[in-house]
Amino acid sequence: MGVRGLTSYIAQRAEIYLKPYELHSTALVIDGDNLACNLYKDVTGCYSAFGGDYDDFYRAVLQFFQVLDECSIRPYVLMDGGYEERKLQTVGKRLRGKISVIKKINPNASITLFPLHLKEVFVDAVKDCGVPIMRCVFEADDELAALARKLNCPVLSYDSDFYIHNVKYIPLITLTVKVLTKQVKQHSKPKDTQDLRRAQAKHMEKRTKANKILGGIQTPAPATVPAKPGKTYKYLDCCIYRVEHLCGRGTLSAEKLPLFAALLGNDYIARSAFRNFFSAGMGKAGRSKKLKQQQRRIRVTLQWLRGETAESALAKVLSRLKKSQRDSLVAQVNAAIEGYSNELCHAYDFFEDHYENAFPYFEPVSEEEQSDEEDPLGLDDDSSDADGAEEEGEQQEENENKPAPGENEAKSNSEEDEEEPEGGPELEVEDKTLLFPQWFLDKLYPGHLSRFFVDLLHLRKYINNPQIEHFPHHDSNELALPILNYVFALLHNVEGSKTEPRVNGEGVVLPIEYTYLTRAVRVTNVRYHKMPIEKPLAYTFVPSAPDARHLRAVFESKVPHAKTEQLFAQLERLPEDLRLYFLAIVYWLHRSEHCDLLHLHALLLCLVVLRTIDVTIPAEREVKSFHRRFGKILKQERAVRDKEAAEGIKRGVKPSLLDLPVPERMAHVPKSDCYLVQERLLPHFHMQEIFKKKFDLYSTTVLHAFAEFQAVVYQLNGLNSLLDHPLPSPRMNQLYCGAFLYNLYDLLRNRPDVRYHVEHYLLSDSQLMFDFYCYLFDWCADFIPSWKQTEVDQAALKVQQKKRFKKERQAARKAAAASASTETADPNADMLRAPVEDPEPEDDFFDLNNKFCALKVA
Repeated sequence: MGVRGLTSYIAQRAEIYLKPYELHSTALVIDGDNLACNLYKDVTGCYSAFGGDYDDFYRAVLQFFQVLDECSIRPYVLMDGGYEERKLQTVGKRLRGKISVIKKINPNASITLFPLHLKEVFVDAVKDCGVPIMRCVFEADDELAALARKLNCPVLSYDSDFYIHNVKYIPLITLTVKVLTKQVKQHSKPKDTQDLRRAQAKHMEKRTKANKILGGIQTPAPATVPAKPGKTYKYLDCCIYRVEHLCGRGTLSAEKLPLFAALLGNDYIARSAFRNFFSAGMGKAGRSKKLKQQQRRIRVTLQWLRGETAESALAKVLSRLKKSQRDSLVAQVNAAIEGYSNELCHAYDFFEDHYENAFPYFEPVSEEEQSDEEDPLGLDDDSSDADGAEEEGEQQEENENKPAPGENEAKSNSEEDEEEPEGGPELEVEDKTLLFPQWFLDKLYPGHLSRFFVDLLHLRKYINNPQIEHFPHHDSNELALPILNYVFALLHNVEGSKTEPRVNGEGVVLPIEYTYLTRAVRVTNVRYHKMPIEKPLAYTFVPSAPDARHLRAVFESKVPHAKTEQLFAQLERLPEDLRLYFLAIVYWLHRSEHCDLLHLHALLLCLVVLRTIDVTIPAEREVKSFHRRFGKILKQERAVRDKEAAEGIKRGVKPSLLDLPVPERMAHVPKSDCYLVQERLLPHFHMQEIFKKKFDLYSTTVLHAFAEFQAVVYQLNGLNSLLDHPLPSPRMNQLYCGAFLYNLYDLLRNRPDVRYHVEHYLLSDSQLMFDFYCYLFDWCADFIPSWKQTEVDQAALKVQQKKRFKKERQAARKAAAASASTETADPNADMLRAPVEDPEPEDDFFDLNNKFCALKVA
């Protein structure tokens, strides 16, 4: 949700509110959505304008958790679920903002746009690291706080909500992802009782202004012998925050924190609602021209709450609100209090049941932490130091009026409950999981289902976040709507608990439908569509044992020309991890108006390269770093192959591999092939330099077809997950790289013979890779629609003829110039010179007005 302006306020006063902390040998609860967005932003940068570089992002996630493991940190990752209904207004506003950004996209801009498969790739990487992960039903904030309190460990996130939660909080911006080593000292201060130095505080403030979270993950270097004898430990440098640091001695109690957060404004109540309260109650306090309005509001609110009780403060605020807003504020404060004291934790039970030795670190509350509650920092120190902070750091241009990085995945608070007076019985926390059937939770908790399943089942809504696409066209997800409609029909036609249609007051049966929120065509706006269930399902849906024929039914009804029986029979010829991906390719080729065979060639090349090279040799995307690391190997291997070529020795496939099917040969691709092929292709992984000068050459029409393909893969994988994975889910980090795909398409668009160019230029150093590329294209050729095949052949023929004529004319001019230079300066030489034949001879001219023209002798 985010408390507006509080992140900036804490960053400007880091010496007061934050303390240095050595993170090691402990449990750590991680906000998965927040970490994923911030990692992607730091890793990809401007390349997000091409639809998503999942390969780089996947490696960054692996490196991050490897660093945590090096410091003996046990992470627990929680992912957000669906949206709550009270959040939908905020979701609509943010959707319009994202549409506006994408409409004016510039590849050189610093704005990061999160691709469609971001969270799925993150979940795959976390599972590959063996880290416990769980997807919550709704927002994960309360679950994060409850799990952290149970384990008495910190929460890692970059969300200002945790500044008012009763947990130990490590802002992600303070974490240095570099392993440090220190000797154990017998008489040392506790690791979080030292004060933050002024230089460290200024450094954090600068990073907050730049909105830069992770400056670069540095993997641990090889272990070295310590200079001095003694026991050592490895740790990560960061800062930690406790809510006692904000409260102060007897000035701001924990009961006032929810009201404090509401007064600053959040996603559920607008800041303008408190305009009357601030102008009448505290209008004359703290008029500093050097402070922004929100920063003044925070300081004034803290000072005002110092002399009020929780009840009197709430009564005074309500007296200045409109009657229609009072109930909302009271319910919101009560919900925040529930989250503050919530001990119901589904994540703890899930991790304990599904992971062996799930909680190796379980720390009791230490004496230092108890003393912090008894002797917290005084607010008077804040007031005295604030003036100095105003002179130096209050002019920052922090994004106070927009959500923190990662909050594009909207946050929401707990459900509303009835208010009870202070001193009465504890507030009963509503268990939101009771809104969903158990079979659904069993599929959701492990992360098998995406978050949109919660919206479809609970709200009957689907919020379509647009990708990088061409705005005059319909949204890219419209191509995959039949698959989404089928998923919705399955969710509401479960065997034994089918959803019954409603009947209105006039006796008319209302259809079972959901609302589809997406962008409008050409304009920056959101449109709403009602999508009813079109027809009954062909097969029953039993969640415990789903029928895999539902996947086939989508193709039979929505892609009738794809020869469904032959298609599913031919899937056996493909590797298991590619079958669902190629089903998406066939669906996309038949239903998309904007894709052609060049898009298909680019997808297949990208697949072959990522799936083969990145798993065979160390992944390196920088050209200089690649040559620095592997320059000697490249030079030696190139010399060997040049010598073989000079001797007439042709390299081919080893005889021992000829008996294997082509897909199985890919496990035997030599490293030398990978190094040489990667050297040729490495420049194509980066944005073209021409875009830095003429970014109008950047084509969203090319990207629109790739965006449609991503949407098809996303929805088809969702259906596959709901059916308990009859086919393995595609690993997008081994299949899709947006910048590489765009450059490949741009490279191949003017090639008359794409296969010839791939064989002799792109994959000329690896016969095995080229054979696999041809094998995949020939598999797809049986299912390519005839209208696409003919159109591409005609275009290639025109290009080929034009190039042939051009070469013939150039050859004729060169021959004429060469003969002119060798002849003597004879005045009659032109008469003796043989005429140059025109490559395109003109037809003989017949003059109809001359009766002797027909007697002309050729």
